[in-house]
Amino acid sequence: MKKNIYIDYKITNTSMYLGNSFPPLIYKYLSKKKDINVYSLADKKIPYLDCIIIINGGSHWTYRDLNLKNIHKNQIIKWLFPKIKKILLFFGHLIRLSKIGFFRHYLYSNKSYEKHLRNLIKKNPKAKIIHRLDGIYQMIGKVYGYDYTIENINKISDLTIYQSYYSMESWERGVKTIFGKSVTLSPNNSRIIANGVDLSLFNKSKSNDKFTVKWPILNVSASPAPKKGLYRILELAECLKNNEDFHFYLIGKQIQDPICGEEIKNYKNITYLGEISDRNELSNYYKSSKIFIFPSEEDCSPNVILEAMACGLPILTVKSGGIPELINLKDKKAGLYLDEENPVMALNTLIKFHDRLSKNALEIIKDKFDFQITGKNYLDEIYKLTN
Repeated sequence: MKKNIYIDYKITNTSMYLGNSFPPLIYKYLSKKKDINVYSLADKKIPYLDCIIIINGGSHWTYRDLNLKNIHKNQIIKWLFPKIKKILLFFGHLIRLSKIGFFRHYLYSNKSYEKHLRNLIKKNPKAKIIHRLDGIYQMIGKVYGYDYTIENINKISDLTIYQSYYSMESWERGVKTIFGKSVTLSPNNSRIIANGVDLSLFNKSKSNDKFTVKWPILNVSASPAPKKGLYRILELAECLKNNEDFHFYLIGKQIQDPICGEEIKNYKNITYLGEISDRNELSNYYKSSKIFIFPSEEDCSPNVILEAMACGLPILTVKSGGIPELINLKDKKAGLYLDEENPVMALNTLIKFHDRLSKNALEIIKDKFDFQITGKNYLDEIYKLTN
C-alpha cells in the first residue's frame, strides 16, 4: 500500500527556485518512488496522510494561504501593518494599542500557520511529523517572532532534521542575539541530514559559455542582507580593477543591500545579472564560471555552494556557520577562506591550485551531497516512522 507524504510548502514547479531549494528537490525525489504518493501545499485535494514534512516555521506562509479556519488577528496586524498603521493609531485615541498587541507586532509568532498545522494534524491524527530546520530567524533577520512558532512545532514533531551540525548547535544550545539568548529546542528525536544537489541539473557538462574573460567569478545570493558579504566582493573588485582577466558576476538581490548595493554600478569589473529563478538557466551561469565567491556569515548550509561545487567550481568563502562542513571532507578541500587582512592572497592561491580544488569539489559532492543520498536518508526516516 502506498504511503501518502505531504510537504507543507507550495510546490508548483520543481525546475524553478521557489524561495527554498529543498522542498522541490525532496518533492521531485519522492514523486519518483513507486510506493509513495507525494503532495504539497499547492494541492487542493489531499488524502489521509502518513507523514507530514514541515519546513522551518512557515516563513513561506502568506496572506494568500489564509482562510476562515486559520486566520488570526496577530497575522492580520503583522501583514497589514504598513497599510493600516494610521488607522490603528487613530483608534489608539479610543482604545489602548497595547491591548491589541500593536507594540508587539514585530515579535508575533506565526499563529495563523500554527492554526493551519493544528487543523492538518486534526484531520490526520496518526500522521508522523518531520520538522526540517534551517537557521534561527532572529539571526537571519526575517521575522523575529517565528522562532517561537518553531519551538511550538518542535514539541509535537516525531523527528527533527537539521541541515548541519551548525544548525543543530544553534537550536539546541542557543546563541546570543541582539534579542538576548535565542530559543532553544529539546527534540524528541533528531538527526542531521546534509543538503543535497540535483546532479542531473548541476554538473560539469558543457554549456553555452556566457562569459568571455579568463577568470569569471560568480556570486549567487537570494538575500540582500549585509551579512551576505557583498562588501567583501566589492573590496576584491577594487583590488583587481586594473586586471581585465577578472570579472565578477552577481545573480540575486545584491543590488538591494542597504549598505553597499548602490556601489555595484561604480565598478566596470562587476556585472549585476538580476534575479534568476529558472534553475536550468542558473546552472549555465555556474558552468560558465571558474570561481564561486560566497562570503556570507552564519548560513546553516547554503545550497548555492553545493550547486557551484557540483559544476566544478572552487569556493572562495569565509569560515562561518555551516560552510566548513560543505567545502571540507576528510583530507579534501574544495575552497579557501578569505583573509580579512589579505583577501587577494586567498584568491591567488585558489587560482594556483584551481584544478585540484575543482576536482575535490566534484568528489566531495559525489561522496556526500548528491541529492540521491539526501533523498534516501529522508525516505529511510519516513519508513522508520510510518512502518
